[in-house]
Amino acid sequence: MKKTSSTGLLIISVVLLLFLGVVTFFMRDLIFGGVVATYEEAMPNHKAYNDQWISYEVVASLGLYAEETESYAFIPTGHEYYYMIWMKDGTVMPMIVSKKADKDYLESLTNATYDYLDGKTKAIEVPPREFIGTVKSQKSDAEKYYKEGLDYLKISEKDGWKISHVVLDCTDSRGGTIAMVSVLLLLPIGCIALAIVNIKKERRKSANPQDEFLPK
Repeated sequence: MKKTSSTGLLIISVVLLLFLGVVTFFMRDLIFGGVVATYEEAMPNHKAYNDQWISYEVVASLGLYAEETESYAFIPTGHEYYYMIWMKDGTVMPMIVSKKADKDYLESLTNATYDYLDGKTKAIEVPPREFIGTVKSQKSDAEKYYKEGLDYLKISEKDGWKISHVVLDCTDSRGGTIAMVSVLLLLPIGCIALAIVNIKKERRKSANPQDEFLPK
């Protein structure tokens, strides 16, 4: 019975390790790669940059347009904050962050942007900051709120504005992705090692059944 259990654990662990290896191979650019393009470069053909790191230096923000709470078993596990970013060339783009430090920075930048637009300051007095994430199309709910936010600010293409609907998702980080994959890979490796040790013990017992009666 023990032998079957150890062998089964070994087989399951090997299959799981192979599966995770295949997933890691196809996600290698996201896990091990660096920044491959800027947002401006990726935006026109963003699907070609799936699962690759994209950077953008944020200089102005027009504010928060949506917030999403992630939960597990009705327990909040995290938040995502959606901002309208005013790009250097005048284009408005959507961006998502989840870290409190990122949200605090964008709130400060939003206040500084409106101080500049209202004529209270001669420049946006919060320095630019680079963000790194992945590009993709927005979820339908987020896109709806994005359009509502644009309408509220009276921003439209017919009035000469350039609007991007490609979101820069900065909720993941390269370090966090590497750590997560490492943990997932170590789990089946540990199970394989445990199964091999158990199988060797069982084989020794089978070869020397009298050892069962030795004092422990």
